[in-house]
Amino acid sequence: MKIPSIAAPRMLCTYGIDPVGTAAVLVSALGFGTLATLTKIAYAAGVAVPTLIAWRFGLATLLVLCVLPLEYRRRGHLLGHEPWSRRRLATAVLAVACFVGNTTLYFVALQSVSITVAAALFYAYPVLVMLLRSLGWRERPSIQQCIALVLGLSGVTLTLGWQWHQVDLPGAALMLSSATLYAAYIVLAHRGLRDASPVLATAVLFPAAAIAALAAAHVTHAPLLVKASALAPTLGIVLFATVLPVQLFLFGSVRLGPTPAALLGTFEPVASVGIALLVLRERLTVEQLAGGLMVVIAAMLVRGEGRQT
Repeated sequence: MKIPSIAAPRMLCTYGIDPVGTAAVLVSALGFGTLATLTKIAYAAGVAVPTLIAWRFGLATLLVLCVLPLEYRRRGHLLGHEPWSRRRLATAVLAVACFVGNTTLYFVALQSVSITVAAALFYAYPVLVMLLRSLGWRERPSIQQCIALVLGLSGVTLTLGWQWHQVDLPGAALMLSSATLYAAYIVLAHRGLRDASPVLATAVLFPAAAIAALAAAHVTHAPLLVKASALAPTLGIVLFATVLPVQLFLFGSVRLGPTPAALLGTFEPVASVGIALLVLRERLTVEQLAGGLMVVIAAMLVRGEGRQT
């Protein structure tokens, strides 16, 4: 039976679900899910990797800087209340470096691997976060986390499939490396940027990635301008796959709490694969489907262990 549009939000609120926050996180995941497809389209239009990264984070930086004054007015501070020791500053710098490295490897890997393979490999990062925390801070994993680890690793293995010669192994290795660096960024940012404004964090991360891309473009002699045919996907990446989803996720996580927002965020790889199947007509094998589902379930298990706040 179809629920009337007016009654639906009331029903969600009755069960303790914030419909506005839920919608914000789901739309954010859908926006992030467009990144891989738009990137493939931009590559087909002749855009170089450093050029695309520079455009993505350069324009995104300008938009985020416009939001900073509003964020300062809302919070009253940007850096947080905890002292910035040398150790914390070094941790924050390492987090930024990991973010830049993750972004670069992700875009390079997308040149040679399909979006379905990329989604299953990259979105294993919640399991990698658990591994890094266990190794670096000697946190003892729970039974649920161990199950997630087995599921995640099995999903990655199944996605690559038994016909591994049909998969670009260097590209797959780069995508896994990107996921590892992203996991390291999450762990380091949790300590280095723990009480700083998330908007301030993006205002640091975005220009760092843009500067690194500009340096790479200079070294590789990549053009900084994009052709008219590539302008639409490039601007789409900036707006729909970067600025809007970042802000919507921050907004939704404030209303829902970090754990429910993270769980809903696992819709992102599903959206990424679905958009690729519809727009690019990518083929999805049974092994890739099963492996991708295992990775998503593993991510949900890991993220579901946090407390709702």
